[in-house]
Amino acid sequence: MTTELFWDRRLDRLYAHWLMKKGDRLAPSRTDFNPAEIKAFLPIVNFVDVCWEPEGFRHRLVGTEIVQHLGRDATGRWVDADLYGEAADRIFASLLQVAREVRPYRRRSPMTWHPHSWLTMESMELPLIDESGRVNMILRGVSYSAPKDPPCDHYVVAALPLH
Repeated sequence: MTTELFWDRRLDRLYAHWLMKKGDRLAPSRTDFNPAEIKAFLPIVNFVDVCWEPEGFRHRLVGTEIVQHLGRDATGRWVDADLYGEAADRIFASLLQVAREVRPYRRRSPMTWHPHSWLTMESMELPLIDESGRVNMILRGVSYSAPKDPPCDHYVVAALPLH
C-alpha cells in the first residue's frame, strides 16, 4: 500500500500492518497482533469487543493519546448515548457495518458531541475475526487534529481498499 489515505501517517502504517496480517483471509484475528509489533501505535489504538446477541460494542482497550484528547478513559464502557450523546447511534451503526461486512472503514468527522468540538476525529475501523470467520473485535486507529480546512459538519464514512 503506497497511497496515503489519512492525514496522520501513523494510521497509514497501522493499516498497512493490518493488511499484512490479513494476507489472503477476510481479516486477521486478534491473536495476529503482538503488542510488541504495534508498540508505536498503542497510543492511538482502540480495541472494541463485538457482541452479537444482543448487538453491542464495548471498549476493551483505549490508547493513551485517545484518552488524553478525550479527557476520559472509555475502557470497559459500552458504545451508547451515555458515552457519546447524540452521536451514539451514528457511531454504533458504523461499527455494526464493519462487523457485518467484515470490511475496514475510515471515518472522519468533527467532534460535535465533545467539549473540544473544534477537533476533527479521523479513524479507521478494522475487523478482527475469530476461528469461525465472525468479527469478534474491531481494531480502531484514531487521530485528532484541528485542520486548517476542516471538513463540513458531516460524518464521512468510506470503505478502505483491501490491498
